[in-house]
Amino acid sequence: MSTTLFEQYTRDGFVVLKDIIPISRINQVFESIFVMYCKYSGNKDDFKSLDEPWNTNLFHQKLIEFRKNDPKSFGAMYDTLRTNLTLMQLVSDNLLIDNVTRMLEKKPSDISMSDPVVRLDVPEDQRNVHGWHQERSYFPHNRSGLNGMVCWIPLLDCMKENGTIYICEGSHKEGLLNTTREKKKDNSETTRISVPEDYVNKYESKIVEANQGDAVLFNMLLFHRSGQNTSDKVRFTIQNRIHVASADDFIPFDIINHYSEFVKQKLLEKNYDCSDIPENKRQPKGIET
Repeated sequence: MSTTLFEQYTRDGFVVLKDIIPISRINQVFESIFVMYCKYSGNKDDFKSLDEPWNTNLFHQKLIEFRKNDPKSFGAMYDTLRTNLTLMQLVSDNLLIDNVTRMLEKKPSDISMSDPVVRLDVPEDQRNVHGWHQERSYFPHNRSGLNGMVCWIPLLDCMKENGTIYICEGSHKEGLLNTTREKKKDNSETTRISVPEDYVNKYESKIVEANQGDAVLFNMLLFHRSGQNTSDKVRFTIQNRIHVASADDFIPFDIINHYSEFVKQKLLEKNYDCSDIPENKRQPKGIET
């Protein structure tokens, strides 16, 4: 990592690392997405003759249809991918971790990470879209938000058309804002904790386009949002949060006893014993500060 990139990250609150994720790692994640799609949708026949079905328009089409027609099974697939080994291998890749720790001026032994996730954003989705926000509002591990960063990784090229991210350059210097949760219409919606409009209006928004193999690192306090996916394909990305665990302001924080009730019911229907699974309690995200 060059001194120039470090200076840019400090000044602007973000940096794009080009060609840093091995394509082999990305293909392994895609294979996991495909395997879990087959498990939860029950559809393998459409892809029998394809060596890499995830590299086809057909796979995008089938995923979009799956989410529309069977959202509960789609959600179970999504939750399963959060724990997949190939995801953990990608976000822990040596070259990526080397750059992350250099940017934070720490060693790997100082670092924790939380909630890595594979996102599957279908065209024109409104239910899981956030407005302008600071990542720290959702992830309270480092109290000020300065001792951490977001690692955002496109699994395919992310451009304006398919909803890449927008940022307010330099907005991390505003510090942690006192924001509140927006009331959800129903449980299917994502919790939203938005940056007040008068703060956003102080900055010119900038679109950050990134290609497959790139990684975008940005400060936990940077104002950012996803764009609208107006394409006819799924936007595949990975998000991971990095925290300096050796800092004085770190608190271990995790979602507890959270599992898919839909999957549990399916297991019970198949006569699996689920008596050892505790009550489903999820630590609510969006801690008011």
